[in-house]
Amino acid sequence: MPNQKKHPLIIRLETLAGENSPDRGKLATLRRALQNPIEAYPIVLPFIRNEVSNRELDTYAFLAALFALHPKSSSSGNMGNHMRLAAGESVEATERRFVNLLRTNREDLPILLRQAVSFIRSKDNVYINWEQLRKDLLYWEHPDQFVQKNWARGFWGFQPEPPPEENPINQPKEI
Repeated sequence: MPNQKKHPLIIRLETLAGENSPDRGKLATLRRALQNPIEAYPIVLPFIRNEVSNRELDTYAFLAALFALHPKSSSSGNMGNHMRLAAGESVEATERRFVNLLRTNREDLPILLRQAVSFIRSKDNVYINWEQLRKDLLYWEHPDQFVQKNWARGFWGFQPEPPPEENPINQPKEI
């Protein structure tokens, strides 16, 4: 995803996570924001509008704290896709956790989403689309529940079967 489509905060977080970033210590500060959102304010506030509500400010602080847990970015997918990918062959074992995440209310979301990000972090090469997660968190309580439906599609949606490998033993012989 080109930077011009990303929110300035996401761009800043990705910069902080860069290998050569002199500010990598700020990721530790952001992780502390999981306990107290105020810890993230000095890093988050310069990148959001002044007129955001307190709830929206805390959402951005929480997002930044989650990023600090797993600072690897993807440019596609949503949390449903990421959870499905992290589940691998153990979809049933992950399904209960994922259903609880979809059902949760705004107040309990930080606990379950932190667990989901930690689960994804534990898997090799599974990254998070932080820009999409930012948008999804802002609309979590929408009455249509379109965020939850999109995540469900990402997790349970059609998964195309990989094409069967060509095996010369099973191929008909040319005469």
